[in-house]
Amino acid sequence: MSSDGSRAVRDLARARRRRAYGDIDWMDALYKVYVTAIFSAVGGSMLSGWVGGRPVTPAELATATEHGPALVGLVVAVALGGGLRSGGRGGPLALQPADVQLVLLAPVPRGLALRAPAARQLRFSAFVGTVTGMAAGNLAAQRLPGSYAEWVAWGGVAGLVTGLGWTGSALVASGFRLGRRWAGALAAAAVGWSAADLATGAATSPLTFLGRLAMSPLDGVPFSPLGLALLAVPVVGLARVGGTALEAARRQAGLAAQLRFALTMQDVRTVILLRRQLAAEGPRRRPWVRLPAGRRSRPVWRRDWQGVLRWPAVRVLRLVVLGAVAGLAAAGAWRDTPALVLAAAAALLVAALDSVEGLAQEADHSVRRDTLPVPPGRLLVRHLTAPSVVMLAVAVVAVGGAAALGGATTAVPVGALVAVPAVLAAVCGAALSIDTGPVNPLEVELFGSAKVVIRSVGPAVLAVAGVLPVLAARAAVDAGAAAAAGAVPAGVAVLMVVGAAAAWLAREG
Repeated sequence: MSSDGSRAVRDLARARRRRAYGDIDWMDALYKVYVTAIFSAVGGSMLSGWVGGRPVTPAELATATEHGPALVGLVVAVALGGGLRSGGRGGPLALQPADVQLVLLAPVPRGLALRAPAARQLRFSAFVGTVTGMAAGNLAAQRLPGSYAEWVAWGGVAGLVTGLGWTGSALVASGFRLGRRWAGALAAAAVGWSAADLATGAATSPLTFLGRLAMSPLDGVPFSPLGLALLAVPVVGLARVGGTALEAARRQAGLAAQLRFALTMQDVRTVILLRRQLAAEGPRRRPWVRLPAGRRSRPVWRRDWQGVLRWPAVRVLRLVVLGAVAGLAAAGAWRDTPALVLAAAAALLVAALDSVEGLAQEADHSVRRDTLPVPPGRLLVRHLTAPSVVMLAVAVVAVGGAAALGGATTAVPVGALVAVPAVLAAVCGAALSIDTGPVNPLEVELFGSAKVVIRSVGPAVLAVAGVLPVLAARAAVDAGAAAAAGAVPAGVAVLMVVGAAAAWLAREG
């Protein structure tokens, strides 16, 4: 029966591949892949010099040698923690609904039916991790001593292990059915262990040994193959994939199908809601703090804060982490790695997408909004006040992260200069992304591509523009002037752009 079932599953998968890819011109597809690879390699080589910046100073080299492996291990621990949390909610496998209804309910071993999708997921994660690790090694080689080939090679190895570990940890959590609490506890333990290594300068976590493997081209960092022990995680996960719960697989399949459609339509709001459903991230039944009863002269402000005070703990933690990432990236940009402003802008924009929940709910109920005695655009702009306050708190965390890396004497005054433009630009970009809704092909045909460009590119442009005063302040300091001489004019220009975007949002709302 097992051999018959295995043959039936293979035949079904082969028939589906033939039907899905039978009409593809493989020569044309290979040509496109070839051209894309060439342009990606050339573009990466051209950008690496601009991204890399100047070589590190002796003091920075000593810091990288002492704390670099633990920092890499902390990044890997965060990735593994995300995989464990994903597995605790049902696993990383996004099956087709037909696979759940027909294959998993068929009289064949569940592990046999799930092993091939799990292997494909591991293969994809390995590819993404390897490419990301090689890109990180390329950036490190621009500023750190050591062979360029070694940095790229060992970065690719570390990325490969990280990608396999992410998916493997999710498969382990789902195969053993750890549940959200146990998976969350293991994720917190992994991150805490690596954070302790980073704080103390020790090397006790296996993930720190993986960091030593990635940093081995740097003199003074001992080569440690113990980091490859993480490769046992995907092996165990692949062996235990049959333990995945059927109910979790059915839920994942339905939500993943909706998520793919929302991504196709570029509907950011639906993507956010589906991601929260996949993460089982619902509001708290009781708020963290109850607002006192009183005058309701500012209902929009009060309603937004009532929503913020019902955020789950994981959302609050996510904003804290994103704020720290933004601060560290901004500090890296200050230290002559200007491309890190993109990472800082991305972190702030993702945090802002969470903070504009009140505006998003208002946009979700457009019929009710249109019945209120307030112009819709003006009402939506009023919803930007509370998110701006929330993002200011995120900016405080970012300044703390920058101070931890670059010193408080520089991070605090520069952060005070650039925080307001960065926060307002991120909030306005998130509001622009949420309120405009999905792209309508008929609207593109009738009104041209201007609105589509604003909807697709506008949020990212605003977020990046909000962080550019960091580079302006650095340029002013390099020229012998005060940081304010560069940050203030750039901040004023950003505020003018934000005002124009808010006016457009008020008119289009």
